[in-house]
Amino acid sequence: MILYPPVNRRSVTPSRHSRRKLVLRLVLCCCLPWALLVGCGGPASKPPTPAEKSAAARDKVKLLLNWYPEAEHGGFYAALVHGIYDKYGLDVEILPGGRTSAVPPEMVLGRVQFGVENADDVLLARSEESKLVAVCAPLQIGPRCIMVREDSGITSFEQLKNIKLEADTGRPFVPFLKSKNLLDASVQIVPYFGSIAQLVAGPGTAQQAYSFSEPFLAEQQGVKVRNLMLADVGWNPYACCLLVTEDYLAQQPDIVRRMVSASIEGWQLYLRDPVKTNDYILSQNQQGMTKEALDYGVRALRGLCLPPGMDESQLGSMTAERWNSLYQQMLDLKLIDPAKVQPDQAWRWPLGK
Repeated sequence: MILYPPVNRRSVTPSRHSRRKLVLRLVLCCCLPWALLVGCGGPASKPPTPAEKSAAARDKVKLLLNWYPEAEHGGFYAALVHGIYDKYGLDVEILPGGRTSAVPPEMVLGRVQFGVENADDVLLARSEESKLVAVCAPLQIGPRCIMVREDSGITSFEQLKNIKLEADTGRPFVPFLKSKNLLDASVQIVPYFGSIAQLVAGPGTAQQAYSFSEPFLAEQQGVKVRNLMLADVGWNPYACCLLVTEDYLAQQPDIVRRMVSASIEGWQLYLRDPVKTNDYILSQNQQGMTKEALDYGVRALRGLCLPPGMDESQLGSMTAERWNSLYQQMLDLKLIDPAKVQPDQAWRWPLGK
């Protein structure tokens, strides 16, 4: 028991008004936690804003590109810039790639949830036991080409003779062309370092390229070029595919479905109206990209994303026939191990499969 000193009780008896204030204060301080913080001298906690609540509720994922930000990634950036990912409850961070991009390892290690690669890269990765799955294919026609100067007189693959070809010999299209006798011994294959300098310097050089990128750079330097499209001679993997791992697809199927739906909407919007998105891509690409190059890229992409016979509602779709054909080509070239790769495991479309 606490002993208090004697006091004159009358002199400290509170009035009716004071008693009410005292009772109210005790109720607030003892019974209501929020009132305890605000009314009893504790620090006030600021309620989250609607935007903060919305951001906290979104699922955070990372998307790793296979190259520096360019038009080939435009649909993914459009979904980011125009709030389409937000609408689908996703907080997406797009990570640029580059010369040293290693999309499959980063995905397998779980450092990123999504990646961008071509269909042949998916089969190669699976042959190395990286269980990647393509869930969306924005580019129906592969943009890969052999770029030659117009003044070389070369108008077909059969005429690729006695020239120097800058190409990445590790890419499957090189053995494919050799298997079709379209690159004979007279063609000297040298490493490709991502520059058009040698082709611009003289007519004796050809190089690998993407039809919506390097041709524009060459023509900017006053050199007219011709694109020999690999798709025209039978090498046509889906390009810029959206990828996940098998494990992530099994664990987070709803997130993957939303990511696919949002990305397709982004691609549809980008092909219709790329202006705002291209401004953002320019701010992200520090490798000399120009507005004119992006505008050129979008014009070239439209026919690759939506070839004749396809409408906007089919954008991103894939078929078993295309995957089986690519699988057989790579099997014939002895680029993949059939014991480790089955074509029907490398893709899902639609995601209900």
